[in-house]
This record gives sequence, structure tokens and C-alpha cells, in this order.
Amino acid sequence: MTRRVGIGLTAGPSLATIDAALVEIDPNPIRLKPVELIEFLPVPVPPDLKARLVDARSGAATTPAAMSELDTEVGKLLADAAKKVAGARLGEVEFIASCGMPVARTSASSEESKSDDDGGAGAPPEVVRIGDASVLARDTAKCVVSDFVPAESDETGVFSTADAVLFRHLLDDTRTIEWHRKPTADTKCGLVVVHFGAMASMTALSGTGRVLRSFDCGPGNMVMNLIVQNAVALGLEPKDPKDEALAEKLRAGGMRFDEGGKIARGGRVYHGRTRDAPIDFAWTAPFFTRSPVRRGSEADFGMEFTKTFVGRFPKEPPVRFAEVGKEWRNVNDVVRTALEHAALCVMEGIASHVGAVSGSGNHLMGHSGSTGRVLISGGGAYNWALMARLRELGWKNLRFETSTECGIRADAAQAMRAATLGYLTLSGARGPGDDEAAAAGAGGAVLGKVYTPGGDPAPVFEPVK
Repeated sequence: MTRRVGIGLTAGPSLATIDAALVEIDPNPIRLKPVELIEFLPVPVPPDLKARLVDARSGAATTPAAMSELDTEVGKLLADAAKKVAGARLGEVEFIASCGMPVARTSASSEESKSDDDGGAGAPPEVVRIGDASVLARDTAKCVVSDFVPAESDETGVFSTADAVLFRHLLDDTRTIEWHRKPTADTKCGLVVVHFGAMASMTALSGTGRVLRSFDCGPGNMVMNLIVQNAVALGLEPKDPKDEALAEKLRAGGMRFDEGGKIARGGRVYHGRTRDAPIDFAWTAPFFTRSPVRRGSEADFGMEFTKTFVGRFPKEPPVRFAEVGKEWRNVNDVVRTALEHAALCVMEGIASHVGAVSGSGNHLMGHSGSTGRVLISGGGAYNWALMARLRELGWKNLRFETSTECGIRADAAQAMRAATLGYLTLSGARGPGDDEAAAAGAGGAVLGKVYTPGGDPAPVFEPVK
């Protein structure tokens, strides 16, 4: 059977890098693992371009001409990332799947789309992804699949289709993968996959690979990262007065995240009084009033939320920093408390919206037996303090693992998901649809849009068995 070589390209809301994954996909693998990672490369975004992208996200450069210029420039950057990750194997690459870069938003959607189902909270502003796919196809001379998430679609739900392929080797029964929702399909959850990026997105899979539920369960790394990146502006200093190394890093402003959870490990959860407790405040975010399927964004957990969250912590005595004459809060407790809330969001997502994982032993759900599995991918898998806390919170026989431990490199998982979506599109697969549409034979939506250099015919791949 021919193994197809492809590239997946993704970028997170930090706009710091483009993650590029070179993969091989076997539609009928002997070992039941269709997607193999060959190379992974985070390609830095040039500082000047990043600054312009940040301006565009804030609405400062949203004229049609400015956005068109950015769209083209990002397309060229995506092509450069694809060439770098492929290296000498560029000639073997048959397709590139691009998710673009999330930069611009519409401003009115959150106010105009309130509904009773959302408890009056409304939908979050639309995320617009840029990166001209036709430029990417032209510069690489490859077939490109892009535009996976139209404005009316759910991003988390579309990516869950790829999870059923990426993690099929861990499912109870890999012989019958169901791409469409069917009333006769099994409903017992066999595996939960949590992609812990800026947001924490959760996919529950049945033993046959059916997507049972897919939604964002909480802020993921977003709040923790914003705290670390803006420590000076937020008035945060290390808890330990002797930790000059951390103090210098925070003041220099070069930290992007809490590497390995080191800052959180030096703090404790601050509970405060009931009326002003940071975690109690976090649960009041409108995001949590939306019923799954739900998705979150910076509009929910960005700087405005983070400033209020940090403001709920007590100020430390000004004695230690008398030389600079300012009050301060200790960053360790703030990050540790944000981590606690992120971990609780994962547990709440499983308990409230997924139910018991097969064999998890949750006595409240009436299940027991073999160990149920929850896999963590994305940056959160490298936060050892977070992983340790999830394992403490997990009920009997519910095992939290990183996806790396199970054969899918955690930091490359999102780019691998993109590549998988590209392959599935070219094989004619469709995304998750509702049960009524599936019963009528409609299935789900088409996964992506295909661009080819010079209008050449797109390749047609064999469906994954």
C-alpha cells in the first residue's frame, strides 16, 4: 500500500511560531497507526511581521488592502515553513494542509448572537485565519488543503475528526472506524483526548473511533501564559526573595510560558474569601454558561479576564521592594491558582459533558474495571506541575498520560492533526455531522478546500480503513 507524504501547518494565538510537521500516512496500516511523524519544526515568525499581526488582531490594520498584504505575506511564510520541515524530502510531498494564522476577529458577533441556549452569553467573536493558500500552493508547487473551519463551523469539532485517526491504535476496536454519526453507533467512551493549547479542547472517542463529543473545556494555557508574559505590567514578582534568576526573567519580558511548571510548583492555590476568590471568579466567565459544543477565545480568557483574575489576589507588604516603592503580588501563587483552575476545567469537562471513560472506575457513574485513559497533547503535556495535578484529581483507575507516551509527540500533535485533515479531505471523508443528517445520508461537512498550483487536478487518496 502506498504511503502518502504530507505536511501539516498550524499556528497558535501567540503568533510566535508556525508549527510544521512532515508525516507519512498509510491508509491501511498493519500496526493500526496510520500517521507517522517524520520531522517536526517550529518556525519562528519574524518580529516585524508578528508586530503587524498583533496590530491586525487588535483592529489597527484591518483595511482590505492591509489584510490582503498580510494574507499574502503569511502565505509566503507558510511556504517557507513547509520547505524547511521537508528539507530533502520536498519532492516526495504530495500535499500540504494549512490552518493559517489566527489573527483577526469580527467585533459584533458576541453581542449579536446571544441565545437562550447560551444563557444569554452569546457566541465568542469569530477567529479569522489568514495565510493565502493559493500563494502557498504556488510557492511550493504542491496541492494545498486549507480553510478547514468556515465561519459557521466549529473548529474543535472539525479537528476531532483527525483525532479518531491519530489515536486509533489506542482504541478498543480499530476494525470499524465510523466517520459519520450513526444512530446505531456505540456510545460508550473508550478514550478522551485533550489538546492543551491556549484553550483546552476535549474529544471523546468510542471504542470504534466514533466522535462522541468534542468541545473546549477551559482556558488551557492562555491565562497562565498571559500572567508570565505580562508579569511586570501586572505587578508580579517571585515569591522567594532569593529567586533573582526568575525575577530577572520576568522583568526582561522574554518568558512565553511557565516552562515545566517551575513557577507553579513554587506557589500554592489561593482560595481567598468566597466573594473574591480567583477560582470562583473564573467560573463566572460567560464561556461556562454555553452548552457544548462550545469554543473559547481570547475574548473569554484574554488580558481583560487575566487582569481581573490577578486583581483578586492579596497584595504583599511593600517592604521587600521598598527600593522601587511599589506593592506587588507573588507570581508563583497566581500561576499555581490559574493552573488549578485549568486542571479543574478538564475534570469538569469529563464529569459533566463526557461521562465515565470505559473502565475508569468512577463509582458515581457506575463504571469499574480496566483503566480508562485520558491523553494530554499540546504544550500542557510538558507542564509537569499540571500533569501531576491532573493525576491527583483523577478518580480511581482514570489514567492521565501525555500523547508522547502513547506514540504521538505532544507538541507536534496539532500539526499532525492538520495533516490528517488534509489527507481525509483528499480521500473524500467528511467531518462530524449531527445524527439526523447522518440518518438522512448527508453525513458531515466537507473538511477543507483544495488549492492546486496552476489549476492541476488534485490527488485522490484511498480512504483510511
